[in-house]
Amino acid sequence: MNSRLFYIFKRKFPPTIASYKAKSLKYLKHLPGKLKSPEQLPGNLTRKELLAAIPGNPILNKLNNNDELSLAMYLNDVLLNEKQSKEIRETFTDSLINYLLMELRLNKHPFTLRLHPDFSFSVSDKNVSAKVEFSILKENAMILIDEDKYIRSLRQTTEYGESQISAEILACAFTNFDNADSPTTGESQTVYAMRVIGTRFTFYKAFLSRDYLRSLHKGFPPHNLSVTISRFPPNDSKETLHGHDYADKNQRFLIVDLLYRLKESLLKM
Repeated sequence: MNSRLFYIFKRKFPPTIASYKAKSLKYLKHLPGKLKSPEQLPGNLTRKELLAAIPGNPILNKLNNNDELSLAMYLNDVLLNEKQSKEIRETFTDSLINYLLMELRLNKHPFTLRLHPDFSFSVSDKNVSAKVEFSILKENAMILIDEDKYIRSLRQTTEYGESQISAEILACAFTNFDNADSPTTGESQTVYAMRVIGTRFTFYKAFLSRDYLRSLHKGFPPHNLSVTISRFPPNDSKETLHGHDYADKNQRFLIVDLLYRLKESLLKM
């Protein structure tokens, strides 16, 4: 594909990791009571302990209930899968994501959870299709969720896979804009996305104007029309270049916090 299409994707990042963390920690004091339950938090297990969390291991005795045990087992599958030198299977990451989405009740009304939805966009007479792992719909709002099996598959030449998530965001927005039966047909589009690499989570948000999407029918958009994709966490730190790590007990709560806040934002739309 002509790389010029992605010239318009300017990524805007929060100012610093420290400032966002400070803001988040303030918010954590006011989380809904249900978030204080351990349903999405496998106790206080570290990555090393989660790697050892196989049936029969006494480390599982640290967990308080079946919810914590279930999540620990899903994380263990993903972590062990990452250590394989070949035959890496994406089913383990898919299973982890699906479990979390179910626990957050993002498969229940007013949300609809879809597996492997197809999207596409057109530039002049050329059509490009994209398929993601999951999408969550709520009337005129949508979250895209995609995954990579492991970090070793990422390359700097593809912006560590972010060119792909950019194309998927564009395809989702164009599909909703162009389809006659879409509730937001002909309108500007806001798309939320989440990418999961093993146990690492990155969140995105993009606004695509009606003029920008309409211009694609004529060819590549003019330079005065652009799209900004906001991303969290920022990519200016090696530690969070590929997202926050659910297997890290210090980052796990922040991921769950962000998932809840994303759900609450959609409920208000």
